[in-house]
Amino acid sequence: MVSSRSKRRAFTLVELLVVITIISILIALLIPAVQAAREAARRAKCSNNIKQIVLGIHQYHEAFEYIPLNNGGNKTYNENGTGKSWMCRILPYIDETALFRKIKWTGNVKATNNNPSMNNQTVATSIIPIFYCPTDNPPKRMMDRRNFHDRGDWNKEYGVMNYKACAGGNWNKGTYTKDDGTTSSCNFSSGGFRWAGKTNGLDEGNGLICRNVNSHIRNLTNWSDVRDGQSNTFAVGECVPEWCDWTMWYWFNGATATCGLPLNHRKDDGVTDLEAQSNVVDNSYGFFSQHSGGAYFGLCDGRVTFIRDNIEFSLYRNLATIAGNDASQVPD
Repeated sequence: MVSSRSKRRAFTLVELLVVITIISILIALLIPAVQAAREAARRAKCSNNIKQIVLGIHQYHEAFEYIPLNNGGNKTYNENGTGKSWMCRILPYIDETALFRKIKWTGNVKATNNNPSMNNQTVATSIIPIFYCPTDNPPKRMMDRRNFHDRGDWNKEYGVMNYKACAGGNWNKGTYTKDDGTTSSCNFSSGGFRWAGKTNGLDEGNGLICRNVNSHIRNLTNWSDVRDGQSNTFAVGECVPEWCDWTMWYWFNGATATCGLPLNHRKDDGVTDLEAQSNVVDNSYGFFSQHSGGAYFGLCDGRVTFIRDNIEFSLYRNLATIAGNDASQVPD
């Protein structure tokens, strides 16, 4: 005879539903925590990438006594262009010496160093991990999505990145919406010693590195020129390739952004399709990030800080200038 104590009692339907409900609640609580932890790790990686890039600029300066420049080359924007970006110049200082040695500096994107395996196209199509923010789901390449502006028909997928040099705060294109809901022009002229009175923030930017299509000697900068203080001046900030057609780490016309447009310009207005606006300089040539609430910037002293979207616009522009004769400080 089997003892009644040995009989096993099954779950009732009510008990089973209670257990399922409890498990569902625990999962619902766990998933956001896991996602938050993953994003925290991605943010830390992004911050470290920027720090390494700024340190690369410092090492370049130690070797050559000036900040790496964009070089417009023959000022041609198609595959015959010989321009190179400042990012090409810091490759040896971010553990990419082998790639750096493949560059033919006087040649266009198809040029070789008498060796088919050593050519500019190999360089320009390369994906460099340190140039990618993990929150933006890397790696990405340029030409697989649409016809990017100012490049002609290159018929290749070229390497993009999530970090650009700060060209400054002077700008002559587009509008922005102020806190009171009114619209104002982004027409800001440069103050201080760098391109005083100029609004061409592309090639006469008052920041650390501008596009510099004319390879102008006035854009040659060393640390002593950063008169507003290295701890209060942007060197490098975040960008999102899908939201700006001028994003390509190898190309002089794709490696800078301006603070003449607000941070994450029109990202949260509830109307603008940022990818649809990517071919409009007025709306896309600023700094953008996939992080919630703002973007990371590397300061000239090597420190990395998170700048929030709601930063006061005039302060944001002031932090972009190397010598604006202002006393602006990075907000806490």
